[in-house]
Amino acid sequence: MHLPKFEHFCPPSVLEAVELLKEYGPQSRLVAGGTDLYPRMKYGVTRPEVVVSLRGLSVKPPTVNQKGDLHLDVLMTLADVARSPFVRERAPLLAETATCVASNEIRHMGTLGGNLCQENRCYHFNQTHSFQFVDPCFKRQGDRCYLIPKGKKCWAVFCSDTAPALIALGATVEITGPEGARQLPLESLYTGDALKPLAISVNEVLTGVVVPGQGPLRGSAFIKFTLRGGMEFAALNVAVVLDKNEKEGPCQAARIVAGALSGGPIRFMKAEEALKGQSISQDLFRDVADLVAREAHPAPHHGFSAVYLKECLRVQTIRALSMASKRVGSGSH
Repeated sequence: MHLPKFEHFCPPSVLEAVELLKEYGPQSRLVAGGTDLYPRMKYGVTRPEVVVSLRGLSVKPPTVNQKGDLHLDVLMTLADVARSPFVRERAPLLAETATCVASNEIRHMGTLGGNLCQENRCYHFNQTHSFQFVDPCFKRQGDRCYLIPKGKKCWAVFCSDTAPALIALGATVEITGPEGARQLPLESLYTGDALKPLAISVNEVLTGVVVPGQGPLRGSAFIKFTLRGGMEFAALNVAVVLDKNEKEGPCQAARIVAGALSGGPIRFMKAEEALKGQSISQDLFRDVADLVAREAHPAPHHGFSAVYLKECLRVQTIRALSMASKRVGSGSH
């Protein structure tokens, strides 16, 4: 398959990239590694007239400030994120998660920012429509959903692996636009609306990620469920963070975030509250996982029914909580 014709710019700075996006508006697209945009262009899912590439920009190395916060350039490849000593020490959950994204070849091309800002996915949307469908779906400015024929909205799911992990870590993102720079909690970046999944304008650029420093008694885990491992996008994924004041003491804080279930990552705050102040046990984990499953309303996708995904989420949450609990204070998670 061939790429359609488009005008290509490779600006030497983020500010110049912002100016190009502002100039060309909705007809332009931003690209870094290209592992998400270019396949969609080949399938005719999107046809931008202008592509603004960030490939020419230098990538800043990870840094840690005096508070212990980890600053990451979103142009880091996922392979570099996974093997960075800074990330492995300061945010081991992110390093673990990065190794779960796609294949080794794609991780050497795909960037952290690209994974955080990837387009929502649907079997019916992410393929050429030249022979399967006559009427356009919601994503193609139509008025129907082929996944759920009587659905009154788009049900495409957000499948990023790094987003749930970074939300569980309480990360913020740095954004540069025509009005200057701003910061936003990562979980606020996602609208949950499959038609406009990101809460940034078309002429804003994600430039950095800040992961807050952590205490010594933390345990974390990431589980990605697929039938073929890294060869596929997640059927669902779960990221868990547990914090304690004493190794054998009760849970002081927790975060549970899941992805690939709806139009954006889902944070399960009721389940998090149920963990606070409680002594860790498998019975507690089962009760918390039941809360997560009841709170979730997964969209059926990629051959998995909503009932199956709900039960799978319950099981994977128990596993992630158990894994995170064993890692508390281990020095690696």
